[in-house]
Amino acid sequence: MKLKKFLSLLLSAAMAFSLLTATAFAAAPAEEENGFFDFLLGEKYTYLYAALTWDEYWANEKVYAAGNAAASAQLDSHEEHDLGAFDAVSRATVNHGLHRGSFQSTAVIYAKDGSSYTVSHWSDDGKTIYLADGTSVGWNRGTITKADGSTVQMDHYEVLGTKYVPVRVATSDLADFCSKYTVVENGGQLVGGYSEKELTAYTLTATVDENTNGLKYATKSGDGYTFSAAHTGTGSGVAEAAQKAADGLTVNLRSGSDVGSFGEFIRVDLNGNYGELGSRMQSVVWTYYGDDSTYTHAKASYGTKFAADNWMHKSMGIQMGLSDSARCQLPEGTDGTGYWTITIRALGYADTVVKFQTTAENLAKHELASDADRAALQAVVATAQSKAKAAYTAASYVDLETELAESVELLSRDTLYKAAALEQVTHLTDAVQNLKAA
Repeated sequence: MKLKKFLSLLLSAAMAFSLLTATAFAAAPAEEENGFFDFLLGEKYTYLYAALTWDEYWANEKVYAAGNAAASAQLDSHEEHDLGAFDAVSRATVNHGLHRGSFQSTAVIYAKDGSSYTVSHWSDDGKTIYLADGTSVGWNRGTITKADGSTVQMDHYEVLGTKYVPVRVATSDLADFCSKYTVVENGGQLVGGYSEKELTAYTLTATVDENTNGLKYATKSGDGYTFSAAHTGTGSGVAEAAQKAADGLTVNLRSGSDVGSFGEFIRVDLNGNYGELGSRMQSVVWTYYGDDSTYTHAKASYGTKFAADNWMHKSMGIQMGLSDSARCQLPEGTDGTGYWTITIRALGYADTVVKFQTTAENLAKHELASDADRAALQAVVATAQSKAKAAYTAASYVDLETELAESVELLSRDTLYKAAALEQVTHLTDAVQNLKAA
């Protein structure tokens, strides 16, 4: 076929295509996605998942201190360095919950010999860490076993940001972008966490497009990139899966001495059918409306960090709080009482919005533990220590050891807060009651 005739047919096909899709293009956003000629000549944009730091993620989300990565040397009421803005945090300990940092977050373990390990996910038994570079190491309560059999102790642990953020990047910038960010391209594997009671591990296939919920636009800026606010979409970003809606949740707005155990001044837990949502949770925004019961005029919005403000427990629910920190300062003339919403974004889900009203009873008092509070925790510790390891299954006894170690550590503190002591009584008692005979 002659070139002139081929081009004529191609033009006719393009005109016919434009007529058939006129309605669709009329509704397209001002910044067009890949079109018909892009398909023929090379797509303008590529869609993928990328790992972003907290400050990169929040920079254009219109939250308080957006894009601020400043740290704080001050200790919070949980004796941890968690009063900064969107910097890395290390709340999870050797004894408790470190593995959950890799469910939806970029987690890095730093060892005392100077080596570091970026976590992809954990084995079902928690004894092997699969790393982002495709290798693996052994793990046993802070001891890392390398491939050559040598061991090293963990020094500290950081949660740097969200690891599976859906992103649109100019195809012309793709190679450069992939050299600077950890990415999962469409058809690649999304994997995280492991199943423990209510929580569920996941292994999914990436399928990001212009409709994926939470999609951010990457724009080249000098040698780096900036990211737009997340777009609300109808797509799941997961192959062969429709977008999910969270259901069966129960909302527990903490009050009295039940709030403040992790240094927060307001706390909301989600219980009920929370397991999968918790395992896939990526970001949480708190929006404060003050005395506006119509939820119309927001006074402030706050972004959060996993392992600092957000956590999920294998049996106690999704635990969300706000800390009096560089990333959260109440507007002048307000005290935190009034109307709030929490918006949860999770992999494969539509946004989940929770509304609630706080009173003075829902604000943490940060009371010190009394002698009776210490004695109550000590009594449960004694009960746990009396349980013979050989009499129970390995998995259930590991849970007991984890909670017992944290309880003993709390009791060793000169400053122990009432909420922390009471919460740990609940956790350790749960572990004792869930022991299974061998």
